Amino acid sequence: MKYNFLISAGLVVSLSLLVSCHKEGSNQQEYEPVIIVSDWFKVSYLGDRIYCIEEPKSSQGNVSYLILGDDRALMFDTGCGENEVKGNYKIKYIIDKITTLPVTLIQSHFHFDHNQNIHEFERIAFPDLPELRERVSPESQFQFTQADLFEGNYPSEIIVDEWFPLETDIDLGGQVIQLVHVPGHSDESVAIMIPSSGIMLLGDFLYNGALFLFRNDDLAVYQQTVDHLNSLLNSEYSLFGAHGDPEIEFGQLQKLDDFLSCIEEGICPYTERSVWGRPAHIYNFQDMHMLVFQQD
Repeated sequence: MKYNFLISAGLVVSLSLLVSCHKEGSNQQEYEPVIIVSDWFKVSYLGDRIYCIEEPKSSQGNVSYLILGDDRALMFDTGCGENEVKGNYKIKYIIDKITTLPVTLIQSHFHFDHNQNIHEFERIAFPDLPELRERVSPESQFQFTQADLFEGNYPSEIIVDEWFPLETDIDLGGQVIQLVHVPGHSDESVAIMIPSSGIMLLGDFLYNGALFLFRNDDLAVYQQTVDHLNSLLNSEYSLFGAHGDPEIEFGQLQKLDDFLSCIEEGICPYTERSVWGRPAHIYNFQDMHMLVFQQD
């Protein structure tokens, strides 16, 4: 598991999982946020009808997000699935306490620790990426590979109900979001940008913890994505990740840029380690850490 390794290897600054991720929003006078009490989830209100759903007790320190519009809601990731079932559900019962709107799920990416409750969602959207469309059958069925999941064999397949365009307004009804392709951690990784709120949900591309890359070639892809994010964002944006303490200091994006340059220029040394039986290079730069798996 990611965080078990990170803690044992001393790669991560302690996760402040109990810190609230509250952000004042312009719609708060029109919307009364729901207060959730749970022995597993920590639910915080970011403002503008956006909820942060943490799992502090999970092995991965998972964080998912729920965005409400007037007509529909969007769930970003599904949780780790390590908690006990309540009312036949592991995460949907929390969502049902927050909203009665129809909910569409989109995953930040396909790795095992982000899709373990996928079966609880009736409607699933994918980013409109050609490489994903090519893998969908005429019956809209998508089959996950071992490479997609990284670990485990769940889920095996799902039905794709909707394709979300990239960097195009997606109107949930009084709430407009944009999907941004952020490859690097995985080819299909996406982030959600909410311009009206100044919020960016980055999934596993950037979060408060050691970053994982799965090929040496991903270092160049990461750099391209950082360049693109810098062209889209400014320091007025609040950044949120999918693990650990949810809110990320905006300066971490520039630090990641500097980190990648340090690696590219050969200035940042690495240590070699075997992680889950796979060779890996581990880089350190100030308070940031990056693990890059090596191909056999």
